[in-house]
Amino acid sequence: MRARTFIATYLLLLFVLFVIISLVSVYMNFNQINILREQSKRDYQRISANLTRDISVLYGRNVGLPGMNFSQAVETLAHSHSRHYSEHNIYISLTEGTFGQINHNFLSAEISFIRNEQGHFISITGLLPEPLHFYRLDYLLNITESINSMQNIQRAFLVFAIIFSGIAAPALYFILSSIFKPLEVVAETSRKIANEHYHERIFVKGTNELSEMAKDFNRMAEKIENQIRMLEEESFGKQRFIDNFAHEIRTPLTSIYGNAEYMQKALLDEGENIILTQSIMDKTTHMKEIANSLLQLATLRNYVPVKSQINLHRLFEDISQTLYKPFREHNIRFICESDVIILWGQEDLIKSLLVNICFNALKACSPNTGVVSLNAVNENDYIILSVEDNGAGIPKESLAKVTEAFYQVDNSEKRRFGGAGLGLTLCKQIADVHDAQMLIESVEGIGTIVKILFTAS
Repeated sequence: MRARTFIATYLLLLFVLFVIISLVSVYMNFNQINILREQSKRDYQRISANLTRDISVLYGRNVGLPGMNFSQAVETLAHSHSRHYSEHNIYISLTEGTFGQINHNFLSAEISFIRNEQGHFISITGLLPEPLHFYRLDYLLNITESINSMQNIQRAFLVFAIIFSGIAAPALYFILSSIFKPLEVVAETSRKIANEHYHERIFVKGTNELSEMAKDFNRMAEKIENQIRMLEEESFGKQRFIDNFAHEIRTPLTSIYGNAEYMQKALLDEGENIILTQSIMDKTTHMKEIANSLLQLATLRNYVPVKSQINLHRLFEDISQTLYKPFREHNIRFICESDVIILWGQEDLIKSLLVNICFNALKACSPNTGVVSLNAVNENDYIILSVEDNGAGIPKESLAKVTEAFYQVDNSEKRRFGGAGLGLTLCKQIADVHDAQMLIESVEGIGTIVKILFTAS
């Protein structure tokens, strides 16, 4: 264990050391490049301005040097400038022609870095200001010496890191050797925990190395115990899901079987046949909805949504039309407001999510006085979609369970709107596949607000 700890610690030390040196080197290199870039820009602008001024003088006189035309005079002038600047590792050339793809603004000329067998260079290409925009100025700064100097500094850092690593190895081994003590108590407690005595802990007094290790071991044991408890709760939740599913299926199946048996044995008139047939169809539709919801849940478990830009104004209008009839039938106000135009997501899933939440809000409200609000705002780098109602609210003890499959706050047999308690489960799954958070806040007797938080980026 001591050897493994030494290796791990030493590797971590080396990793941190070399990462720091790398970051410092990158920063220095980046800073040097920026300095050279800015220097190149200033040189280019100064040279461009000087050439423009000198050529303008020739242009104004409309004469060249003796025995030369205007173009030859400009070329001679450019050669003179080139010889002067070459003494400072700056190479320039002036070309006459038509250059449609080059920026006409010399302040935003094209800058590039060139590396070849001759060394490292900064290249800037642009046109002289009007009316001399038919001249292209090419600028080349030799930065090989600066780059080599920076590389020498980086090599010095690397040599320092190697020397430090050689000194640190024996020092670290000595320190670890002085810390480690016999670990019989740890081994004994480990065996007990392995035999499912998860409550076992190490009790060591004092502040020495063993007591610190005991605290760490106890924290590890506590996490293991919590994990076992979570697995047990998950197993219990799965069993509860199966029980609830069986209950939800048994009720309509019993009704279907009873109606079918009655139709088989009794002499019924046409009206009774229609009533019983409709009842069978209703129960079958309910079972079909449960099956579709469960299938959608299974599909969404590892689903990656196909995201695109969603126009929230158009989506909210679509949702208003979809929910218009049920809200009108129960005389409940439905308000849609959006301060956000665009949301990234899969539109059919987002619509399904909002429709489910709005319909749940409708079920919670009282006719004639109920109000449901659908809003979208941009707040603290989040796009927040929220549905708020002034309905019955959710009991505090039920808030953590409302997204569980088949869980319903109202467990009475007579459900005014039907449903199997899968709506919010689907909503939670849709939010999860979009990497969004679904938060539910509710006060019993006052109302509920459901928020879906999407990252704005």
